[in-house]
Amino acid sequence: MRFLFTILFILDAFTHVSFSQIVLNRDSSLSFKENGAKFQSALSGGINSGQFSNVDLNLDGIMDLIVFDKSGNRLNPFINNNGDFIYAPKFRNKFPYMHDWTLLADYNCDGKNDIFTYSSGGMAVYLNTSNNELEFTKITSLLLSDYGSSNLNIYISPIDIPAITDIDNDGDLDVLTFSILGGFVEYHKNLSMELYGTCDSLIFELSENCWGLFYEGLNSYILNCPNCQCPQIANINNSKEKHSGSTLLAIDIDNDNDKDLILGDISFNNLNLLINGGNNQNAIIVSVDSVFPKNYSNTVAADMYVFPAAYYLDVTNDGINDLIVATNTENNSENFESCWLYENIGQNNLPNFNFLQKNFLQIDMIELGASALPTFYDFNNDGLEDLVIGNYGYHNPNNNPISSLALFENIGNDSIPKYNLIDRDWLSISTINLNTQLNMPALNLSPTFGDLNGDNKKDLIIGDANGKLHLFTNIGNSNFQLTTANFQNIDVGQFAQPQLIDVNRDGLTDLIIGEQDGTINFLPNSGSISSPIFDSIITNWGGIDVDQMFISTGFSNPTLYDSSGVYQLLVGSFSGSIYHFSNIDNNLDGQFNQKNSTISNIWDGGKSAIAIADINNDNQPDMILGNSSGGISYFSSDSLLTDTTTLTVNISNNKDIIFNIYPNPSNRDLTIKTNETGLVQIHNFLGEVIYSEVKNEKKLVINTSKFSKGIYILSLDNNYLEKIILQ
Repeated sequence: MRFLFTILFILDAFTHVSFSQIVLNRDSSLSFKENGAKFQSALSGGINSGQFSNVDLNLDGIMDLIVFDKSGNRLNPFINNNGDFIYAPKFRNKFPYMHDWTLLADYNCDGKNDIFTYSSGGMAVYLNTSNNELEFTKITSLLLSDYGSSNLNIYISPIDIPAITDIDNDGDLDVLTFSILGGFVEYHKNLSMELYGTCDSLIFELSENCWGLFYEGLNSYILNCPNCQCPQIANINNSKEKHSGSTLLAIDIDNDNDKDLILGDISFNNLNLLINGGNNQNAIIVSVDSVFPKNYSNTVAADMYVFPAAYYLDVTNDGINDLIVATNTENNSENFESCWLYENIGQNNLPNFNFLQKNFLQIDMIELGASALPTFYDFNNDGLEDLVIGNYGYHNPNNNPISSLALFENIGNDSIPKYNLIDRDWLSISTINLNTQLNMPALNLSPTFGDLNGDNKKDLIIGDANGKLHLFTNIGNSNFQLTTANFQNIDVGQFAQPQLIDVNRDGLTDLIIGEQDGTINFLPNSGSISSPIFDSIITNWGGIDVDQMFISTGFSNPTLYDSSGVYQLLVGSFSGSIYHFSNIDNNLDGQFNQKNSTISNIWDGGKSAIAIADINNDNQPDMILGNSSGGISYFSSDSLLTDTTTLTVNISNNKDIIFNIYPNPSNRDLTIKTNETGLVQIHNFLGEVIYSEVKNEKKLVINTSKFSKGIYILSLDNNYLEKIILQ
């Protein structure tokens, strides 16, 4: 169950207007095509930095697929339907909140893959306890290992990807990870089999400080380093340089009963194959192939521009693991064709990789590179709402990203919309030097439409990454002409996200503009219908500063919507939370009220961007939601739909309950004192449960020192909610 933490303002949640009564449901039935081919998973939201694992989502005995996108920390579940992977977002709420990296592997040999995910310089583990439905139970928030003198967390960087596999072939899962100080790989041996004769425990010891007897530099390797001493590098053990970032995959590639290593480096585009010439008890790396898998399988070498990561799992439905190569960085990397698939036409322990495609799964979804910034606009005047989506840009290995507008024509009817992607670079804006200072195209194109010259044709304003606006005048017949770059010298700082709308209802089109710092600017039109003037900027409009409780930048994306004559303001944000504000009409100089509503409970990835319109003619608003991965999702107000994202929270009205939490804020021990007993849970700002314990006595003390700093919600049997601050 997911609820976003605009629920922090729960006391305002019961002051409803008509807009907050709307039930928005995720709707995956909306049809999208391109070049006559239908996107099978159009609304699955894009993939930038995918991490791939198998898991049985629907418990039918067939392994399905999850893709954890490091960009936005978004989980994409896919059901395996006879070899076709069908997007199934309803399974998202079965997983805990995860960030940075996530891998699934079966550690207790019950045939159900468990979760290993980043946590505070190490990893947390969740056991797959599914019975009648998918379920995970936290085993530990920080996996420990015996380092000789004491038990410490197995260090894993949030940047790295560890290898979690059976290194010594004894039946339990071990861990390979880079040392915190540099290029040696630590081997943490699982002692479950040795101690208990079963694989169902996670008891680790640091077995080797330099597994494989090699040292990794900057995509270079020194072999034969006995006792972690490499003669070519002086004072290596005293080095203060921290490890910069690498991805590890350990598989037996040559069928000799030991694990070889496939390694990607943070600053390079290739994968390296490190051959283990030792055995499963004493690994010795004897050779390095820097163009894997080209030389090994006579195929295409992996080339991911920067920081590749390899994943080994079956996605071709033949029972044999295939190879997927993706990027492990969130920025400045391939974001449109970033999921390379190599089919394994060999065996699991003697693979033969055949390159198939660069856009595995991405080919079936709306994928616009980095970020999707949608708005509705009837470009061909047929009475149907078409869709224009800007982006930060498609990756361009030789230059800045290529930012553009994508045009989706509505080829359906007024009750059943259908969209056809007819142009990924509408108006050829990617070739226009809107950045007049550097004489180059602008980045992060955020479009909005409105009539600015009184000719009853909607003109186009585009906001960009430099905080500037650019005006394209509608000259008729779906044609636009650049009228003014740096329109009226408006500059809001960075990442201008504008909307043209008559805010003060005086008949003139005004501007509101979101920006990187999370606030919103209001620019009233002091000119006329045919000659607008935006000569004043009201900053911090409505007192809004989204995500300010969690991060320093909010990337506010405002959408003002008229609901039955009353303005409601929705604001997307960097975290992906959608903020809902009311009390706007007749209060343009005051503070707006933040509301908890159905819309506030929707989350679909970082950098949420909102487009609202009634596209199915039911007199209720529908929503297209863009995200940082360059994809979109759709939420319909159709009450017949059952895949709802809404959440009903029952707040106790019993005034006799004495519920004390102290100290609050807290930096270590949080005490909960009340006569009430029940299930105490702490939720992060995405609504995921990060702590759960049954309270049987009057007082419960929770050690919060392992939790990240931030604002959380504490609940007691879901009948009492309280905001807590951890410092």
